[in-house]
Amino acid sequence: MSGWPSFMYNPIELGLYDFVYPGEILRNEARIEASYETLNGDSPNRKLIEEVQGERLTKIRFGREEICFVAKHEGHVVSYIWGSRGKVGVEEIMMAVDIAPKDIYLYDAFTLEPFRGQNLYPSVLRRALEFGGKLDLTRSTIFVEAKNTPSIRGVTKAGFTLFQKLLMTTVLGFGTPRLQPPLDGHESAVFVPL
Repeated sequence: MSGWPSFMYNPIELGLYDFVYPGEILRNEARIEASYETLNGDSPNRKLIEEVQGERLTKIRFGREEICFVAKHEGHVVSYIWGSRGKVGVEEIMMAVDIAPKDIYLYDAFTLEPFRGQNLYPSVLRRALEFGGKLDLTRSTIFVEAKNTPSIRGVTKAGFTLFQKLLMTTVLGFGTPRLQPPLDGHESAVFVPL
């Protein structure tokens, strides 16, 4: 079935990674000069992420009280990741992750093409983990497709642990996700309908 178009047959494997507090936050730094900010809807510099992702999307996310962790180089956002403490849709599986009250879910990470390979992703994740530590959270979670090797490298370099896998095969757009049991000592992820 591997020769079928992806809209007809699409196997998906998500690696579910977490960082459990008070774990050691690794000292990842970018290999270029970078500064970091945590943006929310009240941030005077929130326009920085709007320049990259557009006003409509950022307005929706800030309206849900989400935050955006950014790395800047020469005054412009070059890498970012969003964080949510509420329910967030996971596009790949057409479900939403239901975040526990003391958790934060990190998602939609991106580093602009000319700045890849500069250790920006792990350095932005470090700032997100430090933020979670200041809030006295239990854990930070992030999900990565199994075939996305650069993202896997970034999250493991930042100190996240693969704690669970989600498998799903869609046929003609329909499928049911199957969660494998979590790693001992880790809480299972919870998914709900969109």
